[in-house]
Amino acid sequence: MLPRLGSAVRYLSSASPPWRWRICKGDCPACGQTRFLALRPSPFHTRCLRCRANVVNLSLIPVIVRHFGGNFAGRSAYELSSYGATYDFLRTHFRDFTFSEYMPERDFGKIYDGIRNEDVQKLTFGRGVFDLVTSNQVFEHVPDDEAAYRECFRVLKEGGALIFTVPLHETSQTEQVAELTGNGQIRWLGTPEYHDSRLGGPRSAPVFWRYSARDLPDRVRKAGFRRVTLEEVVLCPAQGVPERVVYAVK
Repeated sequence: MLPRLGSAVRYLSSASPPWRWRICKGDCPACGQTRFLALRPSPFHTRCLRCRANVVNLSLIPVIVRHFGGNFAGRSAYELSSYGATYDFLRTHFRDFTFSEYMPERDFGKIYDGIRNEDVQKLTFGRGVFDLVTSNQVFEHVPDDEAAYRECFRVLKEGGALIFTVPLHETSQTEQVAELTGNGQIRWLGTPEYHDSRLGGPRSAPVFWRYSARDLPDRVRKAGFRRVTLEEVVLCPAQGVPERVVYAVK
C-alpha cells in the first residue's frame, strides 16, 4: 500500500495546480461515453472518471479494435503485463489470452502466483503463436529492445500486430541511457532515470532508452515488420496532445 501511495504522491506532484484541472466529455474505449479528468494537459495525467484508467493505457484499445475490425473471434492475444486497461480489455474480448510479467530471479516460461514469467528479449513461446502482442510503457526498460522487437515478430502470426506505447521525445534520435555489463550490472551512459513498477515498487525499473518519435518506427521495422506507424489517439480534448501508439504489422 505504501509504495502505491508514494507513486500517487509523485503523480500528483507533477500535475498542474488544482484550479487548472479540467473535466470534459469523451469516449472511453473501455467503458463508453463518460467524462475525463485532466490534472494537466497530457495523456498521462488525463483519466476516465468511470474506470480510472489514464489515456496512455486506454489508447491501445482503439488501435486494437481497428486492426481486427472489431471481430476478435478465434484470435489470440499476448500482453506484457498483468494489469491495466489494455489487460482488462484483452481478457474480456479474447478467449485465447496470455499475459506475463518479468521476474528475472525466477525461471522463464513458468507460472508463479497465477502469472507467467517471461523475458521479452527471449520469449519461451513458439513461432507464429499470437495474432496480437501488446505492451504499455515496457520497451524503454528493456536492455536489448531490438532483440525484443524481433521476438515479438517471431511469435506473431502473418498479419498479426505488435501494438504498444512508450514515452516519446521530440529529439533527433533515440538515446541509449544505460546498458548491462557482462556481469549483469547497469552501466549508465546518461542521466540515471527510474520509473515505478507495480511488482518492484517505486523507482525500481531503470530506463535504458529515451525514444525519439522520429526514429522509433525504423527501429521496430528492422525486426521484419512490413508496416510500422505512429497512430495518434485522442479520447478527450482535455488531454492536450494525442497519445502516439506504435502499430506494427507483420
